[in-house]
Amino acid sequence: MTKPEHVPGLDGEGARLQGGRWNSPGLPAVYCASSLALAALEVLVNLPDRQRRKGRAPPHAAVEMELPDELCRLSGFPGAMPEHRTRPLGDAWLGSLECLALSVPSNVVPLEANVVLNPRHPEMGRVTVLRVEPFAFDERLLFD
Repeated sequence: MTKPEHVPGLDGEGARLQGGRWNSPGLPAVYCASSLALAALEVLVNLPDRQRRKGRAPPHAAVEMELPDELCRLSGFPGAMPEHRTRPLGDAWLGSLECLALSVPSNVVPLEANVVLNPRHPEMGRVTVLRVEPFAFDERLLFD
């Protein structure tokens, strides 16, 4: 999921500017989820409190992508690692250009996986956007 103005959101610029769980500021990364439901939870948990209110959640776009399995790697990392440990691991992976995509455990739903894409990888052009749809959070997930 991404903000509509950033569709398809494959340049990793937001993560480059802000950093993320698996990258330090200055390194681009594209954060994806293995399902739309997980993507929604990941976005919702990271919204500022003022945007988690009914009528205030910003619009998003759901972006469905496809990438070749052979370009993905399971990280093998445990799910409950603090960011000061995940960032160096992600930074090293991004710099290695070892593979296009790294499957990492979600902190929101530890039994599920997120996928981090390396937009600097030479195979990034093989990522195919299949569909882009508007996405709005169900009001029952938001506070009054």
